[in-house]
Amino acid sequence: MRTAKPVILLVLAVVLVAGHVGAQTPATPWLEGRLPDKVPIVSIDQTRGTVLDALEAISKQAGWSLVVTAPESARSRALSIQIRRRPADEALKLVLEAGALRATFADGVLKVRPDTVTASGEPARERKSGRSGDENKGERVVVGGSARVEANEVVTKVVAVGGSVTVLGHVLGEAVAVGGSVKLHPGARVDGDAVAIGGTVVVQDGASLGGNNVGIGGEPVAWIVGLLSPVWASALLVSFAWTRALLTFVIVLLVALAFPARVVAVKTFLASRLGVSSLAGFALLLGFVPLCVLLAVTIIGIPLIPVAVMLLIALWLFGITVCALWLGERIPLLQENKTPLKAAALGGAVLVVVGLIPWIGTAVICLAALVAAGATLLSRFGQRVPVPA
Repeated sequence: MRTAKPVILLVLAVVLVAGHVGAQTPATPWLEGRLPDKVPIVSIDQTRGTVLDALEAISKQAGWSLVVTAPESARSRALSIQIRRRPADEALKLVLEAGALRATFADGVLKVRPDTVTASGEPARERKSGRSGDENKGERVVVGGSARVEANEVVTKVVAVGGSVTVLGHVLGEAVAVGGSVKLHPGARVDGDAVAIGGTVVVQDGASLGGNNVGIGGEPVAWIVGLLSPVWASALLVSFAWTRALLTFVIVLLVALAFPARVVAVKTFLASRLGVSSLAGFALLLGFVPLCVLLAVTIIGIPLIPVAVMLLIALWLFGITVCALWLGERIPLLQENKTPLKAAALGGAVLVVVGLIPWIGTAVICLAALVAAGATLLSRFGQRVPVPA
């Protein structure tokens, strides 16, 4: 009996220890493996986010590495969760159940995958919400109109060419409008950049923009004019016309003064290659918007859109100056010592007068500048001059 007593005590001790360990780490259907004995305490305050956002928050606070192999529809599922100082395993269980996911933990790495087995032991099928917007819709590109992301939609990227972008839901990437504005309503979320070419980016209270706010251009002047009385509107339009005409004259003088040799070289190219220059000018007009579309649908190309706009403006300014030089050389005034600067100034004055003619004047100047812009492009801003035959 003296020998059996220690053996019985040893067996009881082993049973108690095993029972204590089993009580600490009960079997969980949503987790495989064993979490650390001292489970970290975490807090999450997420009013608008996704399942993946919550998983990243838990892993970061707990000091775990995270690997997620779940499909996009599960990771981007909307989730609002608020937890104050609770064990990480409790928070993890709630998030995994919300996304129909399972996890495996080993060596400090948390691996999350789809829940392929239900409580009954049958393979689980991917659950679909009754709202179609809860699923990722991919990229949304609209040409010749406006694009809209509804409150219950999640899209990868939204692009509108010739219209505006309105966001009420969730955009995982960029929101881009070429020839319009980008507007984020309360509750909207854009994780990437918001870019408006020829418009503005409006982020209302309650909306979230994770990237940069890029607006090139602004609201049309006609919008401001429509808010004024007819008398003030007419006065504003007249003032705008004179300001534009004087600004054109100043630009002609500055370009001719800064790049006299280049302007003369482009004028020479235009005179010898008028047909090709005209085709190049119209190619600029028709191809600029498609070029912006191609740049907008790629992450690498979006930063190049402002560069393309600046290049188009430079070609246009050079074209105006070349037109003024060409016109000034043909006016029979100041023939003695007529320098390129004097000729450009004389031609610029004529363009100012022509530009003040309603509708027709602006159309004529734009057409002439378009052809000269084509010559500027083909001659590489005057670096390439055709050799006389």
